[in-house]
Amino acid sequence: MTSLLRRPLASTLALAFALPLLTGVAQAAPLQVRSLTLKPGPDAGEPNAVASGWADGSVKMPFIDGTGPVATRINDALFLAAMGTPAPVKPGATFTPPARDLPEGTASQDFEVNRNDARLLVITLNAEGCGAYCEGYDTVYNFDARNGWAVTLHDLLQPGALNPLGQRLQKEVRKRYADQLKTLRTELAAARKRKPKAPADEINDLQERIELNEGCLADESGTRSAAQTVRYARLNLTGPGLGLHLGRCSNHALRALDDVAEINITLPPADVRPLLNAYGRALVLGEGEAGPPAQPFGQVLHGKIGPAAVTLRLDRPLSGGVSGHYFYDRFRQLILLSGTLEGDTLTLTETVDDKTATLRLKVQGTRLQGEWQGGERRLPVSLSW
Repeated sequence: MTSLLRRPLASTLALAFALPLLTGVAQAAPLQVRSLTLKPGPDAGEPNAVASGWADGSVKMPFIDGTGPVATRINDALFLAAMGTPAPVKPGATFTPPARDLPEGTASQDFEVNRNDARLLVITLNAEGCGAYCEGYDTVYNFDARNGWAVTLHDLLQPGALNPLGQRLQKEVRKRYADQLKTLRTELAAARKRKPKAPADEINDLQERIELNEGCLADESGTRSAAQTVRYARLNLTGPGLGLHLGRCSNHALRALDDVAEINITLPPADVRPLLNAYGRALVLGEGEAGPPAQPFGQVLHGKIGPAAVTLRLDRPLSGGVSGHYFYDRFRQLILLSGTLEGDTLTLTETVDDKTATLRLKVQGTRLQGEWQGGERRLPVSLSW
């Protein structure tokens, strides 16, 4: 079978030289981004400890003003990814998702617009999530401002770029841990020689920090491949070049001992140019113009199942498994999908009210074409991004 990563990319690059800009409307000015506050509806029930601040506006979402395809794509991408619900169609200052779609594990959330120009929109959501414990975290969303396409690292890279980029990242991460270990070992040696003698708590703390960093360095020097390192890197296109974020090595319990913590690396334009495909060079470096991303994952797709208009979004596959969701534009109720990717063919299953249906879709350029089957009923499916 033709690989999903190769076949669409080849066709996209060919189109890139023939058509300066495909679907969407070019943006000449910054997008208008405003803040919406989550307002629980009357069906939300009594708030738990996590949700106790919602009534005071503790959860906010960015919203792009406008009615065209750019605003629609970005709004749905943000709300589907961050809230698990379709974006509101005509919101005021607030939005009220159905009770089943409330972000129960999110105690608070705000956002910042890091970049907003004719080429890129970059938004960071700053949230506090709670499960067994509460912890703050940031999620960066990058969009092609000309047409609203979501931008992932894999959209920007040449097919052979994963290994050299991963090796570059691994080298930098190992250096961070090695440098930290050198500092900690020097501090431990000085503490042991100090007169009067250093407190036992100080010695133990330094030893625990050294043990943690030694383990993290061993992990980075072990069996993880360069491609796996890239897979877990998060993209940030706020500045020039390629910004990449790697999560910390420590778990929550050991976070206080993790001096390296999260790692942010920015590769300058000259270093990333050989790694980028035509779309990546156009978007990141502003060099020429190119067609849409080569893969559907992370994108908001619009089209039809039979005569009905639908919106669909799929997450990037992990170990061959694919998950996502879609909704009928008329009803805007989320339907969950799960399935597999083999070559350029997706097989996805949905279950609604104990009834199961299957979508079999094939990637054809920038479209998903196929069939929806529920029982004896079959409907054609056509989606594009």
